[in-house]
Amino acid sequence: MFVRFHTVPSLFNDIFSQSESFDSAFPLTMPNMNVWKRSSEYPYVNVAEYKNEIQVVAEIPGVPKENVRLQYHDGMLTISGERKAPEQKEKSDWLRQEILYGSFSRTIQLPEKVNAEKISAEHSNGVLRVTLPKAEEVKPKDITIR
Repeated sequence: MFVRFHTVPSLFNDIFSQSESFDSAFPLTMPNMNVWKRSSEYPYVNVAEYKNEIQVVAEIPGVPKENVRLQYHDGMLTISGERKAPEQKEKSDWLRQEILYGSFSRTIQLPEKVNAEKISAEHSNGVLRVTLPKAEEVKPKDITIR
């Protein structure tokens, strides 16, 4: 008896395409568990390279700048901090909890050497912008043709 090959992948796709039932099997709220562990890629970042600098933009809504720490070491930028949960007036049970609270840390490997002494950072409206000037030895140099 022959079995069509596509029946197995189809069954697999059918199971995981039912997102509502999959979500109910793995709820977003898990008591006594650090919810940051759900996403190892937080905060979400954009990294852009320009001629003279590298810029890292991170989304950290609800995290005041006092709760953010930046570290640069050996070509790696680490953004860490903590978003504290608001106090609840009364004890309640969560019906759905998608906003993440707690400590976070993300390390980004940078493509070029930077001048660590001139790194600057701004925090505004939940967006962290880190400017990392490239080291002189890696900046492109214009060559005059004779």
